[in-house]
Amino acid sequence: MAKTIRPTEPTSPRLRDTSSAHPCIDPESVVSGLGADVGERIQTLLSPISLLAVRKELADRLQTSGGRPALSDTTRRTKIPLREHDWAALEQLAAAVGSEGFVPSAGQVASVLLTLSVRQMMNDLAKNPSELNEFAARANPPGGHEQSS
Repeated sequence: MAKTIRPTEPTSPRLRDTSSAHPCIDPESVVSGLGADVGERIQTLLSPISLLAVRKELADRLQTSGGRPALSDTTRRTKIPLREHDWAALEQLAAAVGSEGFVPSAGQVASVLLTLSVRQMMNDLAKNPSELNEFAARANPPGGHEQSS
């Protein structure tokens, strides 16, 4: 019959990584550090700069109170209908902007993208407030039918 071997030495204490995560780099400090000028904004999806902006916004807004980190300053939890492939894209974006110890969810990424998009649109409209009225007039003509361009 086989004899059971039992270790007699004490178990080793659990190792915990207590080092701090590397801080996120502020895009403005990169601009000033390189001596760059702010030029015309080029909108490209998934550029390293746009991913950096999403990551910075997430890092600035994610706060933890013991459980899963949540976005600060959110007052509403709403359901927004999405197509399956849009949700899959959000999951890919969450994985792309995340790192060890920083794991945003697809919903948190969606919230930040929506915030950034609305902020950009409102800034653009603030520069040309008549544009919103012109758009509304084209979208809701007096006859009740949308005009074709």
